[in-house]
Formats: sequence, C-alpha cells, structure tokens
Amino acid sequence: MAENNNVVGFVPDIAYLKVIFTQKKVPMKNVFLYFLFLLIACNHKEGHATRQKGASAALPASSKEGLPLPDDTSYTTYTTFKQAVQADKNKLKENTPDSISNYLYTRLNKDIYAYWKGTPWDFNGTSRQPGVGTIACGYFVTNTLSDLGFNIQRIKLAQVVSSEMIKTLCVGIRRFAQFDQLRTYLAQQPDNSVYIIGLDFHTGYILKDASGSYFMHANYIGRVGVVKERIEDAKALRDNKSFMIGSLTANTARLQQWVRE
Repeated sequence: MAENNNVVGFVPDIAYLKVIFTQKKVPMKNVFLYFLFLLIACNHKEGHATRQKGASAALPASSKEGLPLPDDTSYTTYTTFKQAVQADKNKLKENTPDSISNYLYTRLNKDIYAYWKGTPWDFNGTSRQPGVGTIACGYFVTNTLSDLGFNIQRIKLAQVVSSEMIKTLCVGIRRFAQFDQLRTYLAQQPDNSVYIIGLDFHTGYILKDASGSYFMHANYIGRVGVVKERIEDAKALRDNKSFMIGSLTANTARLQQWVRE
C-alpha cells in the first residue's frame, strides 16, 4: 500500500488492516481500537483544516466606515477614500485636462483595484461595498465610477448593453472584430489612459500604462470576481468576436464636469 501523505480526507483500508493484523496474530479487539483511533485522528485533522480554510477565506464584516485598509492604497477605509476623492476633485477644478485624467487613472488603477480585487462575481451582484457580497461586470464599472463621484445613472447603465454605457461616458469609440486588432490599437494609445470596453457578453475597464494594457473587470470565469490582468492573459477578453472600446480619460468635457459634480 502506497504511503498517503494527504491526511485530510484519508480513509483507512479496512481489508488491508485486517490482513496485516491477522498475519501478525494481533487480536481483533486491537484491530478495532486501531481503526477507531485512525478515524478520530482523520476527523480531527479534517475539521481543523476546514476551520482554518474558513477562517482565512472569511471576508471582513462591513461597517459604516467601510472595510479595513488594503496594503496597497494610501487611504484608511473605503469611506475615507471616497471622501478624499471628493475633496481632491474640488482642488482639480483649475487643473489641466492631463492632470485630471492622470488623477482618474491613478485612483482606478491603484485604489479602486486595491479595495475591490477578489470581490466575487455573480450575474445578479450589485454590491456597493468592496469585499462584501457579489458584483456583476456592469455594476462593477458603474458602481466604482459612482464611488469616484461621477453623477451617472448607475443602475440603468449597468443593466443596458455595454455599448450604451460606452456611448454615454466615452469618446473616440472604436470597434474591432479580432483581439489582435484591439491589442495593436491599444499599443498606440497614450499611457495612463482609462477605457471602457464592451464584449460579446461582458464589460470592464482597460487600463493602459507604460508596461502594457490591463483588463480590470469582475471576472465571471470560475466566478473569480474582480481581477486586473494583462490583456494577453485575459481569457474573458480574448475569447470574443466583438470588441467595442471608448476612452474615458480622453473625454475632457466629461472630466471637467466630473470635478465639478
């Protein structure tokens, strides 16, 4: 019998034990006691492993002050983050369009992702609190834009086809029938840019910087939830026959309106 190093879920082979103990002329009473010991040991370890797994996977409880601080953002809670963005917007009113678009890019690329990453996907997910409940792809885009202070029809835009959301929020709209065409287009676009992309049955952000282009979305594959991945590695992006993309950061009129909302 091969050694089984995986204790969790291990079930002793009764027939094997019976042969071993019979050959060594061990009383059957001892066989029974040995078998009982193994069952108790296995159940104890399995329960311990389950409790550990449950403890590590547990999400922090929500509160009026938001979730605890992620390691990769400079704000304390999600509520504090949203308040800080609102204060920053007031200071950005007289800034250049490039400064405003860079600010939006940074908040999405760094802070929104830091808070929302790992929040599970569900087709009916509408969570307003990162890490709590579930989120659908459309609601991930509109809820986070709303949290950044965009005055939009959050529910309506999340529920309509993504092309309507893109037309409402973006400029420079392009359509592609192949992923390679999309990749070539993005490679030619300026760094620190934010796009919204609509796919066959999915939507999310494209974030472009000097290192490449990234798809930030509520990933439905395996119900993984919010991730940010290189576009070349994003199966939910590549496996499509239709790509519609528009630039949010290039929409200077909308960004000027945003900092005054």
